[in-house]
Amino acid sequence: MTPRVSVVSTVYNGAPYFDRAIPGILGQTFEDFEFILVDDGSVDRSLDRLRELAASDPRVRVFAPGRLGAAAAYNFGVAQARGEYVARQDFDDRSFPERLRLQVALLDAEPDLGIVGGYYVLVDERRGERYVRMPPTERRPIVTAMARYVPIAHTTATFRRRAWEDVGGYPLVNNLIDLRFYVRVAKRGWRFANVPEVVGEHYVHDESWFHRSLKYVERQRDLARVQAESVRELGLPRWMYVYSLGRHAYAYIPPGWKRALRRGAGLSRERDV
Repeated sequence: MTPRVSVVSTVYNGAPYFDRAIPGILGQTFEDFEFILVDDGSVDRSLDRLRELAASDPRVRVFAPGRLGAAAAYNFGVAQARGEYVARQDFDDRSFPERLRLQVALLDAEPDLGIVGGYYVLVDERRGERYVRMPPTERRPIVTAMARYVPIAHTTATFRRRAWEDVGGYPLVNNLIDLRFYVRVAKRGWRFANVPEVVGEHYVHDESWFHRSLKYVERQRDLARVQAESVRELGLPRWMYVYSLGRHAYAYIPPGWKRALRRGAGLSRERDV
């Protein structure tokens, strides 16, 4: 029987994180899903443990195409998906039990909705912060937010498979794969939404592939470029280029001031946990 939802995770040396994504997804209250796990060339015991999991749970499908890199591995996983909807799940993050139920309900109700995310707990282990991020919930504020930040956490994103096909999949880049994908989807006219409830936890830590691969200042400069691209490609007001310019300065602000700036300037809706 074809599942309604395909949850897709990629795994690279994920041994320390088997207590996060797996129990979070397998414990969903929405049950009509398959769980696709793509081992992206791990050199620890991740692949063996994934295969053991697949042998014990028929919802789990494991693939080992070798080392592809993040974007290509995402595309490979989605290409295996059988569901109408695809839920992204980072292996070192956690989804809360109601996530899929809430997101599927929105997608079912709104046929032109391409991607849905939600509120989430951000656990920043580098700065010792833990708080709830509450991005915009409606299409227009989400699209305009692309000029300022990433308005849907990729690890909480559930999208219509047709939207992914419509833009030719994820762009094959090393950074900001999610935001670049969102800009493409928005340009094709698909709507966006965020569930106004906390649907999971996103961890930021130095051991992640993302933070090991790219230096902080380099990431901020690339974000500035994509912010400017979103203004240009999505027809946003030209004054919003100021956010791209400000991103260059943000990279050099002391960590302790960043939180005050985010909240004081209204750049991010947050609440303490």
